[in-house]
Amino acid sequence: MSADQSPTSFGGVVIDDDGRVLLREPSKHFDGYVWTFPKGRRDEGETDEAAALREVREETGVDAALVAALPGAFRGGTGATRYWLMRAVTTGGPLDWETASVRWATEPDARALLAQTTNALGRARDLQVLDAALKVWRASMSP
Repeated sequence: MSADQSPTSFGGVVIDDDGRVLLREPSKHFDGYVWTFPKGRRDEGETDEAAALREVREETGVDAALVAALPGAFRGGTGATRYWLMRAVTTGGPLDWETASVRWATEPDARALLAQTTNALGRARDLQVLDAALKVWRASMSP
């Protein structure tokens, strides 16, 4: 479920035409996250959407385009995050120091990978984000 709290971070869920989800492995599994979605705080003067796109690019090496906002903000270990469903425009760019690796995963694999996170609040949040993103993605794929 979405949180009522104002978002402090902004991120993206990139899903390809086959329904595969892009996940990132944080370096040293920061804060108990084994696999998660790219997210981070705004830079000064940056819009929420620009911050989400920048975080996806920096943390996954993927230049993405916005498809739709996910409803609400999702509470995690360090605050609430607002997410957008995105599609990849280009892939294979460099990863920043915060990311050990990235992986495209099918829905069942994405659930299993996200479930490895030891931060209970973050794990629950990421699974809720995945559900919300897949719902929006499926609606966007309907004729």
